[in-house]
Amino acid sequence: MTTESNLTPQDPRPTRQRRRVIPLVAAGALVAGVMLLIWNLVSGSLYFYNADEAVARRSELGAERFVLQGSPIGCSIVESALGSETVVAFSLSFGGRTVDVVHRGDPADLFQPDVPVVLDGNWVEGSPEVEGFAGMAGDGWYFASDRMRVKHDNDYRNDEDYEQRLQQSEAQAATGGCS
Repeated sequence: MTTESNLTPQDPRPTRQRRRVIPLVAAGALVAGVMLLIWNLVSGSLYFYNADEAVARRSELGAERFVLQGSPIGCSIVESALGSETVVAFSLSFGGRTVDVVHRGDPADLFQPDVPVVLDGNWVEGSPEVEGFAGMAGDGWYFASDRMRVKHDNDYRNDEDYEQRLQQSEAQAATGGCS
């Protein structure tokens, strides 16, 4: 039995196009993922101005939102209401500078005098119009806040510069103290 081979020319097989779409989509997804990661790392960091820095940069900051940090001065804290909204007005200090603050909304749960707070808001020129609050800064500006955070932890350390920090804190309290 003989089998004949068909030696007649046949149409060529269609060439397979390489799938270039999948590697392009994968590369695009990788680039997008890296960009998202970088954006989250950059925007996720909390940067704030201490009260003395914020006052020094007031003209630069203008009405732009930023984060302010300082310690509330106890005798300056006044809780009030503007319409149906809760307002807490107080003065805070850091680095020998005092800032008047009007915080709209409830204060943070652990808010208390001399415990540092971090506030989100912006500068407002004028006097805070909160009944019973005179303010201690006396510079014609106040910080309008709408978000407050208080950090507490159980990490109590007696660093080498403890005495120096204690003296600095007492000096700040003396310059920003209430009568």
